[in-house]
Amino acid sequence: MEDHSVFYSKSLQLYPNACRRVHFFSCTAHLLRRELKRLRSSLTTEQFRRSSADFSEKYYLGFSVIKPLPGCPVGRTILRCFPPDADKGYVRNFGCTCDCRAHLLGVPLSVRGLAFQQQDLGVSACATTALWSALHKARELEEGAAATPAQITMRASQFTMPFGRPMPSEGLSLDQMCQAIHSLGYAPNLYRSDTFGVSRALLYSAVRSGISPVLILEQTDRAHAVAVAGMKVRSPHIRNLVDPLIDDLAGDLAALYVHDDRYGPYLKADVRRRRNRLVLQIKLRDSSVVETWALSHILIPLHSKIRLSFGELQRAAIRLVREIHAHRQSLLAGPPTVTAWECWIAKSHSYLESLILGANKVSERIVADLCSSVPFSRYLGVVRIEAEDLDPIDFLLDTTSTERNLHCLAILRPAAARMRTADLAQLLATRYSCSVIS
Repeated sequence: MEDHSVFYSKSLQLYPNACRRVHFFSCTAHLLRRELKRLRSSLTTEQFRRSSADFSEKYYLGFSVIKPLPGCPVGRTILRCFPPDADKGYVRNFGCTCDCRAHLLGVPLSVRGLAFQQQDLGVSACATTALWSALHKARELEEGAAATPAQITMRASQFTMPFGRPMPSEGLSLDQMCQAIHSLGYAPNLYRSDTFGVSRALLYSAVRSGISPVLILEQTDRAHAVAVAGMKVRSPHIRNLVDPLIDDLAGDLAALYVHDDRYGPYLKADVRRRRNRLVLQIKLRDSSVVETWALSHILIPLHSKIRLSFGELQRAAIRLVREIHAHRQSLLAGPPTVTAWECWIAKSHSYLESLILGANKVSERIVADLCSSVPFSRYLGVVRIEAEDLDPIDFLLDTTSTERNLHCLAILRPAAARMRTADLAQLLATRYSCSVIS
């Protein structure tokens, strides 16, 4: 309705102002009708909701809004993403997806995915559509207001119009994209993709944090923008040394899954190195065509309270690893060993939930000590460090601090099998004026 009001209602051709919605299921029409009838005959409200959730998990694949535009009919589309298991030796992580709800004949349906739609070159081009997709995930984190493509284009062009007019949309510049993000209440973090290793680490950390980055891609004579929905990583981990004795877990990143408004959602883009720059090879479905794009910039919409950017978090992590090496050389005898690290940003309550329900569970006492003794910021910068001769350590950083005045909230040592880890953690706690939770 917003797009129709701003643009299409002013056209000579009368476009309808209503859309249709198509739902997708992994079952036959006969089974679908039978299941819907069974759900509507539930005896209690709790039964109805639980049965609807089970039905969605088993059969529902998502939906697509069909707009009355013959040239670009695909509107807001949310489809179930691929399963976690990928090819042998790889797993998928779709941390940038959201839980979305719809209704069919009175039955609530749910699906997890990232919103996608076609660009129409009327109210939106690729940059607007990529921002629209990425902001759907940002809205889930902060429960912000929805932004339509028309609103994004108008806010982006409010103060500058390098292409002459906002609509029909001829694309957005980087300045306009940042302006649109800022006007919607988020903080735009823009990074130039100069080196392969840093770009890969930023992408890994962003997806690991559940934040969808917008990628600015370039070829010889054109540019393009896509939104990231997930990534494909190696499993088990293969060592990737970014410095002597420093192993970056981001080296496991093998591919990204991107929303390309020209072709469709969840396109696999293989990550490649070319002249020390990061290059994406996007393979089109049901085709032998492979498009090669060089990564120019990474644009990440963050909450305005997050002052510690991903780039600063990465540099802080490497500094922590080097300090650990220095302390180990002074405390321990024997040859030095490789230290692996990864970093991400998480809401404080989400991090606590991961300690209770995640793969690396900790004791109830540790969670209680952490909650009762550490004042959390809204978002935590987490640096996880592991080594063969040390227990895993989590450094919890205050994201309202800056790289120059870094504030460490606590050092979490979930396991207590190695005494040398305790000595090392205590030294670092003294260095950063924080407590050790173990």
